[in-house]
Amino acid sequence: MNLCMDWQSTATNYISGTPFVGADVKMYAGPGGNRGVFTAWDLKKRGKAWELKEDLPLWSGALATAGDLVFYGTLDGWFKALDARTGELKWQFKTGSGIIGQPVTYRGPDGRQYVAILSGVGGWAGAIVSGGLDKRDPTAAKGMVNATTDLPDKTTKGGMLYVFALPRH
Repeated sequence: MNLCMDWQSTATNYISGTPFVGADVKMYAGPGGNRGVFTAWDLKKRGKAWELKEDLPLWSGALATAGDLVFYGTLDGWFKALDARTGELKWQFKTGSGIIGQPVTYRGPDGRQYVAILSGVGGWAGAIVSGGLDKRDPTAAKGMVNATTDLPDKTTKGGMLYVFALPRH
């Protein structure tokens, strides 16, 4: 994530099942104006190998395959495959909703490798969409609404499972 925030501590009481932060928070895009960055690290060099800037914060997990592909999803619903060594975009697919889930891979009964992703924006990152929150309240969802006011224009509520077969080699 490439987010900054303004934080104002407040007195608060704990109410079971509700966020307990004790602050009014307003988040916004960090340096460069993008709200997300997908970064690959070179452990031998102890530094960045490459990075890809994303418009929205990234909430999806990442999955690396033995075939040097890295899969991840975006809050606006793009499921992407990158070359693990260079970061070059190899493939992308627009799902029906934002992605906050973890890609998985498995070998099917036919012997082929598949990759699957659950599309359905929600949780804290997608609260403005899934909860129908008012984008005029910059502190809603503990400040995340201010960072994602445009998300309702880029995705919808949903809950769909997508499964893709990887090419045979």
